[in-house]
Amino acid sequence: MPHREKCIEDIHLHTGESLKRDLQDLAMLEGRAVGEYIRAVPETHVYGHAAKLLSPTQQDQARSGAGRHP
Repeated sequence: MPHREKCIEDIHLHTGESLKRDLQDLAMLEGRAVGEYIRAVPETHVYGHAAKLLSPTQQDQARSGAGRHP
């Protein structure tokens, strides 16, 4: 996972009651706040797969912001 950065961006997610309860239960089992738990799930997924999708050169360009379109 990349270095820890300040979490200042919001993503709003609509979900069913049962999924919300299950997320709360899983967070509690890990001793985490539900927001922290929910943030960890996509971080693990994205950063676990990013290396498979990009070559080392593309990873360097993505990190530097090169190739981004406004």
